[in-house]
Amino acid sequence: MLFIALLMAMAEMVSVISIMPFLSVLTRPGIVEQNPWLHRLYSYTGFPEPHTFIFALGAASIVLVAGSSLFKTVTQHLLNRFVQLLRHSISHRLLATYLRQPYEFFLDRHSADLSKAILTDVDLLLGSLIQPLSQLIVQGIIVITILILIFSYDAPTALITTLVVGSLYGSLYALIRRRLRRMGEELQDVNEQRYRACSESLHGVRDIKINHAESAYLDRYYQASRTQARHLAATDTLSQVPLYFVESIAYSGLILIALMLLNKTGDVAHIMPALGLYAFAAYRMLPAAQLMYRGFARLEFSLASLNAIYDDLTLSGSMTTQTDATAMPVSVKSEIRLRGIKYSYPSNPDKFVLDEFNLVIPVNTSIGIAGASGSGKSTIMDILLGLLRPQAGSVIVDGAVITDDDISTWQRSIGYVPQHIYLVDASIAENIAFGVPRCDIDMASVKRAACAAQIHDFVIAELPNGYATTVGDRGIRLSGGQRQRIAIARALYRDPPILFMDEATSALDHQTETAVNEAIRFLSGRKTIVVIAHRESSLKYCNHIISVGK
Repeated sequence: MLFIALLMAMAEMVSVISIMPFLSVLTRPGIVEQNPWLHRLYSYTGFPEPHTFIFALGAASIVLVAGSSLFKTVTQHLLNRFVQLLRHSISHRLLATYLRQPYEFFLDRHSADLSKAILTDVDLLLGSLIQPLSQLIVQGIIVITILILIFSYDAPTALITTLVVGSLYGSLYALIRRRLRRMGEELQDVNEQRYRACSESLHGVRDIKINHAESAYLDRYYQASRTQARHLAATDTLSQVPLYFVESIAYSGLILIALMLLNKTGDVAHIMPALGLYAFAAYRMLPAAQLMYRGFARLEFSLASLNAIYDDLTLSGSMTTQTDATAMPVSVKSEIRLRGIKYSYPSNPDKFVLDEFNLVIPVNTSIGIAGASGSGKSTIMDILLGLLRPQAGSVIVDGAVITDDDISTWQRSIGYVPQHIYLVDASIAENIAFGVPRCDIDMASVKRAACAAQIHDFVIAELPNGYATTVGDRGIRLSGGQRQRIAIARALYRDPPILFMDEATSALDHQTETAVNEAIRFLSGRKTIVVIAHRESSLKYCNHIISVGK
C-alpha cells in the first residue's frame, strides 16, 4: 500500500507540473522560442505553429490530471479494501480471543460489553483510527511531494506558506486534543450503557412489561445515546474547523503572491504560470492536509477504544488449547473421580465453595447430587464439565488426570442438560444438533434423541413443519418444559457415554418429569449419569444420592 501511495503521489506531482507549460505558452506564446525545454519539445513534436502547440499542451495536461485522478480512485479502493479487511480480521480475532478464555472470564464480564467491543468498538477503531491513519500516511506522501515541487520552484514562498498553514493546524490541534481524548473515554462508557440498556430491555421484555419498567429502560438508553450523539457531532466539527480557516488563508495568500510577483516583475504574463502552479498545488494539497489533520484529531478520540481492544486482544488466553470439534470422546471403563477439589470464585477468592471435596462415580451408574442453593452443586457440575478449573485437586478418569490438553476429548464424551437452556432462532433439528452445520445433521440421530427426551410425538403431531419448525428467539414459541426436553435431546444427539443433568427437570410438569425419569432409568446402566436436583422425585432412579453443603 505504501508503494502504491508513493506512485500515486508521483502521478499527482506530474499532474500539478503539467499546468505550468500550458499557462506559460497560453499567456506568452513567444516563450516557446525563449525557453530551451519548451523549444525542444515544440521542435520534437513538429507542430506547424505555436497556436496548435498550446492546444496540445492543454490536452496533455487534461490527460495527466485525469489519469492522476483515475489512479487515485484505484488507490483509494485498494486502501478501503485493505482497511475493511483489517476490520474483519480484528473483530474475528477479538471474538476468537473471547471464546478461548476460560469459563471464569465470562462470570465477570457482561455479554453486552463483549458484543459492544466486537461490533461497535472495532467499527469505531476503524473509522477513528485505522482509516484516518492510513489516509494520514497516503495524504502525507502527497503533501510532501507537492511541497518538494513548490520548494524547488520558489523556496522562500513555499517556506512561508508551510509555516503559516502548519502553525494554524498545529495550534488548533494542540487546543482540542485533550477534549477529544476526554470525549473518546466518555464515549466508551456511554456505549457500554447503550448496549446494556438495549440488551437487558429486549431480553427481559416479559418482566419489563409486567412491572411497567419501560420508561426506566428508555430513559437509560436515551441519556447514553444522546451523549454519544453529542460527542460524535463535536468530534466531526472539531476535525473540520481548520478547513474553513485554511481556505480563507489560501485565497488571501494567492492574492498576496500575485501582488508580490506583479510588484517584482511588472509583467502579468510572467506571473500567470507561477500563480497557476500555486493555485493548482493548493487545490491538490489542502484536501490532503485536511485529511491529515482529521486523522490526528480522530487518533486522540479513538485512544480509549484502541486501549480497550488492545487489552482484550492481548488477554493471556488461559486456555492452552482450542476446542476441537472433531476430537474423539474418552472411553470411560472404570470410574470418574474428583480428588481433593478446592475451588473459590475469582470474585471472592478467600471463600472456598468446595474444600477438599472428593467424589467417585463408577461407570454406568447414576449419581444424584442434592443440596441447598449455594452449597456448590453447580460448581461440582462445572468442574466435571471442564468449565472451571479448581485451585487444587484433580478430575481423574480411569486413573488418568484430565489436563488442559484433554478438555476437548473429555467434553466430547459428555452430554449436558443445563437448567436454563440456550436455544437459537432456528429449527428444532438444528437446536437438537446444536453446532452441526445444517447440511451435516443426522436426522436419524435427531429423532432417536427426541424419542429418548419424550418430545418426538409433540414435534410430529403439534408443530406445522415438524423438525423444520423454527423455535423463535431463545425458544419463545415453546413452553418451558418443551425447551427443557429439547435440551435433553441435544445432550443425547451424539449418544455420549456420560450424561450430566443440572436441574434438568425443574421446568417440567409432573407427567413430563415422570417420563424423563423413565428415560433416565432406561439409560441407567448404559450410561454414566450425574443428576443435580432439588426435588427428591428427580433423583429417585439414581443408584446413589449424595448431599453437599452439610
